[in-house]
Amino acid sequence: MGSLVGIQIGAISFVDEGVDQVLDIVGEAAAVDAVFVATQSFDRGLQGRQVVSRPWPGHGARQLDHHHVGGSYVTQHPEFYANTALGPFRAPDREVAGFDVLEQVIPAARRRGMRVYSFVLENTHSGLTRHVPNWPKVLQVDAWGRADPYACVRNPDYVAWWLGLIEDQLKSYPLDGLMFGSERHGPLGNVLGDGGFARDGNPYCFCPHCEAAGHRRGIDVRRAREGYVALHRLAHGGADPGGDSGFVRFLRLLTEYPEILAWEQLWTDGFEALRRQLYGTAKFLAPHVQVGWHVWHHNSFSPLYRAQTDFAALAEYADFVKPVLYNNCAGYRLHHHIRQVARSIFAGVDEQTLYDLYRGVLGYDEAVRFDDLPATGLSADYVTRETRRTVTAVAGRAAVYPGLDLDVPTPEHVKKTSPEEVRASVTAALEGGADGIILSRKYSEMRLDNLAAVGDTLRARA
Repeated sequence: MGSLVGIQIGAISFVDEGVDQVLDIVGEAAAVDAVFVATQSFDRGLQGRQVVSRPWPGHGARQLDHHHVGGSYVTQHPEFYANTALGPFRAPDREVAGFDVLEQVIPAARRRGMRVYSFVLENTHSGLTRHVPNWPKVLQVDAWGRADPYACVRNPDYVAWWLGLIEDQLKSYPLDGLMFGSERHGPLGNVLGDGGFARDGNPYCFCPHCEAAGHRRGIDVRRAREGYVALHRLAHGGADPGGDSGFVRFLRLLTEYPEILAWEQLWTDGFEALRRQLYGTAKFLAPHVQVGWHVWHHNSFSPLYRAQTDFAALAEYADFVKPVLYNNCAGYRLHHHIRQVARSIFAGVDEQTLYDLYRGVLGYDEAVRFDDLPATGLSADYVTRETRRTVTAVAGRAAVYPGLDLDVPTPEHVKKTSPEEVRASVTAALEGGADGIILSRKYSEMRLDNLAAVGDTLRARA
């Protein structure tokens, strides 16, 4: 088969089913040769058992794990966190307390010829970081001077914490790779309702570190705040209609306050600087380790986020990229996204018209009724197109491992994964030129027949 076949697995699956059994199942059923072990996360999308709303997948414990906080699922060493207010924080989740997932998985995976990647996820919109001592000291600040749920990418303590965590893992475990995930973007998208589920819609970051960076760049920080407050009022229905459409008023604000775009770029540059620093640090510590990025599914829905996710530039500091291409739940997520922006700067524009505009701009041949999107999902053609676009952009400088949807939980009315859909998406990714695939979101949600469909498809192509 040749290419990488990866799967994302949380610590609780190894505890519930046993390390050997889990590795045997995914190896035999899905031909997996690389496990992406969730080692750091405050997001239930990566850790924990099946979610409450979905049926038992046929393996693992049936009981729900209500006590979920998150944190590190490996042993941490205090000396690596000496230069930050944020110390080590082991996940206190009852079911996995004291279980070092890498210590247990790496030797068992090696015996099977499997590679082991550590998957670390930055997502903190859940608010679970409230359990971490000193975390309030690294939070972003919004345009009104309030703390924001996400940490600031320029805060020295936050940056030092991530660098310490990476050094700790690479010096403590013989890893083959490291994947960093972050599912957030800048203030402009957040204010416009462009940020997906569980986002607060507020403009950020106006902490002292970001304001100092803005001053160094020559941005009028006061006007940036003022512009974002006006934009927030427009996006959330508080602006005076005045006879003009929301989109026209949006463009008017951008011309009146060029600081809006300047502040957006300032935030984006800070985020990319963090990723560059993480990559460089990891390669300095362990040159052989493959370092890559989980790229948020929002890249498939938002033209703004896509414009900022330049795979050609990303390839300068990546050994691989994982574009999230979950086609089954993509219809539901795209539908939600269109609904969000239709209530914001596109207020008054028919949702079908807006959807047709978006699919044209994004390059999708998905001509369906807008309201049918959740039930139909996006086709395998979407997987092929997005894989090919990514492969073309990186131009051989980084491997491309699309993340494929195996039973990502969604409401009852939304399209569900089937073996036929799995076969189609695996085939689509490989025909789009992928160097491998990563089965996602997490093993604890995946049905065994869908895992088997992956292996059957790959063996048929061998």
